Amino acid sequence: MQKADENEDDDDKDVLVKKCLTCKKVIEGKPWISIEIECTYHGCSYLCSKSLHENFGNGYWTHVINKEDFDEPRPICQKPTKLMGDITTGFGQDEIRDEIEQENQRTEMLEYEYECEISSSEEDTFDEDNYY
Repeated sequence: MQKADENEDDDDKDVLVKKCLTCKKVIEGKPWISIEIECTYHGCSYLCSKSLHENFGNGYWTHVINKEDFDEPRPICQKPTKLMGDITTGFGQDEIRDEIEQENQRTEMLEYEYECEISSSEEDTFDEDNYY
């Protein structure tokens, strides 16, 4: 008689089912995240765990019981509010400007010499008798 009573007691016990707090899906195996505040709550995936702060507030990391499954809590990166300035390091700007100016002067000299050569070669080959 006692064995029958034990079986009845086992049937009456509530079986603890791991359900996702967000989507209410039954979790088979290990939950993605488990939080213990008064009782244990679970999240089945990253997407479902993104909204846990709505239920527990922003400081729930201290209540996570499977911290070994995570590298670390990751902070939210703030986007810079001001515009970025000059992205160059600013070194050697004067030398670069001088080098550009020297290159421009060399180019002008080459162009001048080329024009002088062409005009002198045209003068050498100019023949008034063959000019129409």
